[in-house]
Amino acid sequence: MDIKIIIDARMIEKRIAILENGKLVDLKIERPSSQPMPGSIYKGRVTKVLPGMQAAFVDIGTEKNGFIHRDDLVSFQRSSYDHGKKQQMNISSFVKEGEELLVQVVKEEFGTKGAKLTGMLSIPGRHLVYLPKSAHVGVSKKIKSSDEREKWREIGQKWVGDEDGMIFRTSSEGQNDKALKIEYDHLARQYEAIIQQVEAAKCPSLIHQENNWYERIGRYIVTKSVEEIIIDDRDGYETLLKWAENASGLKEKIKLYTGKENIFAHYAIESEIEKALWPHVWLKNGASLRIDHTEALTVIDVNTDKYIGRTNRQETVLNTNLLAAEEIARQIRLRDISGMIVIDFITMKEKEDQSKVIAALKRWLTNDPMTTVIYGFTAMGVLELTRKKERRPLYDVLSSKCPVCSGTGNVLSAETIAYQLERALWERRYMDEEGIWIECSGQVAGLLKEKYGEELNELENILNYKITMTETEYPYAKFEIRHVGTIDEIQKRINRYH
Repeated sequence: MDIKIIIDARMIEKRIAILENGKLVDLKIERPSSQPMPGSIYKGRVTKVLPGMQAAFVDIGTEKNGFIHRDDLVSFQRSSYDHGKKQQMNISSFVKEGEELLVQVVKEEFGTKGAKLTGMLSIPGRHLVYLPKSAHVGVSKKIKSSDEREKWREIGQKWVGDEDGMIFRTSSEGQNDKALKIEYDHLARQYEAIIQQVEAAKCPSLIHQENNWYERIGRYIVTKSVEEIIIDDRDGYETLLKWAENASGLKEKIKLYTGKENIFAHYAIESEIEKALWPHVWLKNGASLRIDHTEALTVIDVNTDKYIGRTNRQETVLNTNLLAAEEIARQIRLRDISGMIVIDFITMKEKEDQSKVIAALKRWLTNDPMTTVIYGFTAMGVLELTRKKERRPLYDVLSSKCPVCSGTGNVLSAETIAYQLERALWERRYMDEEGIWIECSGQVAGLLKEKYGEELNELENILNYKITMTETEYPYAKFEIRHVGTIDEIQKRINRYH
């Protein structure tokens, strides 16, 4: 697979686009933020213990309190009780309100929910992940040789002893054990520095955060078979070259973009980002997807639309669903859709066809770094799956709720607003003032005049005051009562503002 990474790094906002076979499949955006980021380590204080949920809220100094489950507490993991006994015990046995905890962010804040936290820290490196107080040695299953996996497991046990743990990343494959030991010692020293900082820090406070986003890019690069890395910032270019010094053949793949046009515009990525915010996605055969988000889950609907097929219906449906599976896998990664996902494929009567679609979806999700579990088709014929949630979805990063529709996607119709205006006018029947000035959109004014006549004389006679209406170019149906008073006052105000 041809993997290309395009990095827009000139501005304050950093953007990393990952292309597979020329298609945008992932977009990473780095912005200065006060929100807790995944991987950040905080010294926090427990504000509330929730026995019924086996969880606790932790004040980490951000706007929302973080949330930690009993099983993610160091006190739970390091307890001498056997596993069965611990599972029956209440969280109150392991943590108390007011207690200080060292925690790490697992998932970002999203909506009304605070960051998900864990007390089991992890310090990531290029080839290794150091797990203090974890007593676990893991080796990536993607390392092909079982002998090499066992070798690293034995070496890791010698390095960590009985107290700590570590994970050998996929990039450890073929590496020299002396070089990895140097990296392990560096990560262990980094953890010790964090502990020293904790002792002097106030509570709550941020203890550690990866400020160098190039480190995160570097770790991604060495774990993937990347064909080309193109960056538009010279300092970033030099940093990546240093990262690539110990990776065979990688330096030659890193290139500096010097064009005047923005690098994302040059590689036609900007337009793809815009499309990723729209709910409607066209497939190349004329069929389409509809992607809708709710607070609980994401629903993806597959429609044949313009595609009518060339042979029988079963083949048409299967071909469309297979094509949809490929695009859905791409959209899930690109939009960073996570949590519960329901896909309404076009109905397939044959179980064999359903199996083919599931197999295709699994195949296209192979390169997704986030864990996805496909549960299969339900009795209603929809496919259920879940994807690990770590970052906010792309639509939440790049957009905000519409102030008019509050995120529903709908606004009140011109007819509804016209009736609202009519009721507002009737509420002032027989008022003492001579007149009222209404400013409204053209559609609303037109509907009211259509009912009562162009001059509104009928309505004025009923209400016993003068109605002056001016039209303005609102982008949606709306009205405002601008002034209530004498006819002379109203005219002066209209002359002043128009």
